[in-house]
Amino acid sequence: PFLRPAFVLAFGSTRQGLSSRYYTRNVRLSHDYFIFKIILAAFCLLAACWLVPFAAIANDDGPNIDPKADTILRQMCDYMAHQKHFIVKAETTHESILDNGEKLMFLNQVTVYLKRPDKIYSYRKGMVRNQEIFYDGKKLTLYSKGLNLWASTPAPSTIDKAMDFAISELGLSAPGGDLFYSDAYKGLMEDVISGAYIGENEVGGIPCYHLAFRGADVDWQIWVQKGDKPLPRKYVIISKWTTGAPEYTMTIKQFDASTPIPDERFNFIPPKGASRIAFALHDKIKSVLKK
Repeated sequence: PFLRPAFVLAFGSTRQGLSSRYYTRNVRLSHDYFIFKIILAAFCLLAACWLVPFAAIANDDGPNIDPKADTILRQMCDYMAHQKHFIVKAETTHESILDNGEKLMFLNQVTVYLKRPDKIYSYRKGMVRNQEIFYDGKKLTLYSKGLNLWASTPAPSTIDKAMDFAISELGLSAPGGDLFYSDAYKGLMEDVISGAYIGENEVGGIPCYHLAFRGADVDWQIWVQKGDKPLPRKYVIISKWTTGAPEYTMTIKQFDASTPIPDERFNFIPPKGASRIAFALHDKIKSVLKK
């Protein structure tokens, strides 16, 4: 799709000029040339019809994934799934496209405490957001430190279901949360068209494997630590069909799976003077935006 317009622009008028000169010098060959084009077109049509079943068979083969990339990704996902609890400190960047086309990048410092199967705490601090999320297996609470406001709602009984609920019903965004599901591989590969092993590189001085995957709407890359601890060290998501193709990046600075995490870490106690508000359900938000 990218080469075809470029080819027409670069060679279209030139090709017409050559044809014009060709017919000027070879008038007697014009009739034979016309017949030749008809035969050629008919042949191409028959060939296309003959190849359609084989193209359909090729498409049925599924995504084109490099076996090495697939193996490394599976190892990473399995390793993460077997970590019963961990603490992550990361830096994230999120690009935003303004109405005038200008692209801005916002930085956040993120801390995540996770305890499978039913507890997670996240703190995201940056210019745009300064908020905490608490999930204790029964309810999910969002607290905005800057505004001193909080909202809480009953939530499903596992981390996976709670994150799905937060995204689909509450409209919360958690792009880096893809890596924390109990079956991260299934979610990551859901809409993948192709995947490739790019090579080896360092992230923060740590040797990593660089993998790249293409989806129908989103492309993403991931750097996986080499060795017996295949941790995700960097994760990039590209919304390629959104104007400006904004990117989200998460770079994991620290990963601690040895420090015990008390259950109290996941309990929310309202700070003094904090006001409680209600969550606006995602369906209601969408209906308001349509009006």
